Amino acid sequence: MNTLRNQTAFAFPANLAPLTPAEVEAYARRIRAEAIADLIFKGWVALKSVATRGKTYLAQQRALAELQGLDDAMLRDIGLSRSQIPAAVAGLIERPVAAAVNENAVSDQVVRLVPRHAA
Repeated sequence: MNTLRNQTAFAFPANLAPLTPAEVEAYARRIRAEAIADLIFKGWVALKSVATRGKTYLAQQRALAELQGLDDAMLRDIGLSRSQIPAAVAGLIERPVAAAVNENAVSDQVVRLVPRHAA
């Protein structure tokens, strides 16, 4: 019985006889199953991506609401003004760690106000 042996549909070696209808049907079923499996995998990846974006958006909205709920004195204590809140939530504001505050800190170390995964 002849098989395709990983050959494309139009590149048959000269020593193979034409395929029988049963072989063509088996090959069609196999490539259809591979295409469906690929489609399911890509759909799953897209769904995970949408879920991750949704979780990130909700975390940013919670952080934004939390920071906007603070009074100006508390914002000043953490080194922010009210106009910097959206940038801080987006992870765009960084500040160097003061060596006096943390003796283990390296001078070029930077602290993000919001964790990277939430930004």
